[in-house]
Formats: sequence, structure tokens, C-alpha cells
Amino acid sequence: MIDDRIHSLIGLEERVRKIHEITLEMLRKTHRLTNPGSSNIREELIRELEEEATLLEFLKEAVTKALLEYSIRYQPLGRDFKRIHALLDVVYDMYRIGRYCREIALTDKYISKLSDESLRDLEGLIELAITAYENAYKAFFNECRPCVNVVKEIDEKIDKTYLDFLREVGSMQVVSNKIVAKTLVLRHIERIVDHSENIANKSINSM
Repeated sequence: MIDDRIHSLIGLEERVRKIHEITLEMLRKTHRLTNPGSSNIREELIRELEEEATLLEFLKEAVTKALLEYSIRYQPLGRDFKRIHALLDVVYDMYRIGRYCREIALTDKYISKLSDESLRDLEGLIELAITAYENAYKAFFNECRPCVNVVKEIDEKIDKTYLDFLREVGSMQVVSNKIVAKTLVLRHIERIVDHSENIANKSINSM
């Protein structure tokens, strides 16, 4: 019974790692939208991001159901109990990050290309978001304590960037499509990093 319980928990963690792989790939594809490229390449990236967002939703529901079934069957206590509940939260955070990648792609598709010269600073901010997410993953799955601090530092920087830009927008008389696009993307980046921080913090609570 104990071996079966441990084996099942390991299997569930592997399924969550699979969700991580898809989410990370979505972040990388989102970053590629900030680089100049042919319209065909951009359309393909956006199509793939939409398909992967749909896949993430399916996996989120399936893995959430499996985690709940594990809780009912084995009624975990102590560390295992905290780990299962942390995994439930992490699955949701990963799913939301993927959804924000999709929203950024739709902004590129319908409002303004993120490769526009006036939006070039978004490239570095998305890179920071990727770094935050990668460190959050290491914090949760590899028990990397310093990684938690890295995520917190990036979160503070992104929060400041977003609020400073909102103040700048508030002083504008006319707002162009590019400013609308930048505002939306900054908001999505801010949320991506917030969810990354949630994952990193779960590493502390579930150890």
C-alpha cells in the first residue's frame, strides 16, 4: 500500500512536470513574437500558442481530477498532504501562465505586432518572465531556496515597470494602438510573474 501510494505520487508529479514543459515552451514562443519575422511565421506561432492553451486546459482538468482522486483514495497526511495541495495550486498557476501567453499572442494578432520598434523593450521583460518561471520551477521541484529570491526580485522589478507605465499612460492625451498593446502585454507579464512567485512560494510551504 505504501509503495503504491509513493509510486502514484511520483506519477502525479511527472504529469505536473509535463504541464510545466508545455507552459515553458509557450513562454518561449511568446518571446519569439517580439522578434521580426515573416507573417507566416507569426501566424504559425500564434496558432501553436492557441492549440497549446487548449491542451493545457485539458491537462489541467485531468491532472486536477487525478490529484483529488489520490487524496480521496490515500487520505495523505503531513508532508504528503501539503504536497498534494501544493501541486493542485501549481497546476492552476502553470495553466494561467499559459493562458496569459495566449492573450499576449492575441494582442500581437489583433492590436499591434510586438516586434514593432516602439515595443522592443517588451522583449527583455518577457525574458525576465521566463527567468522567473524557470526559477519558480527549480524552487518547487528541486528545492532551490535561492531561486525563490530570484523570483521575488523579478516580481518587484516587473511590478514597478508596470505601475510606472500606467502613470505614463494616464498623462497621455491620445493613446495609440501600440500603447494599448504595450499596456495589455505588461499586465499579462505582471500576472505571469505573480503566478511564478506563487509557485516559488509553494516550494517553501510544501517542504
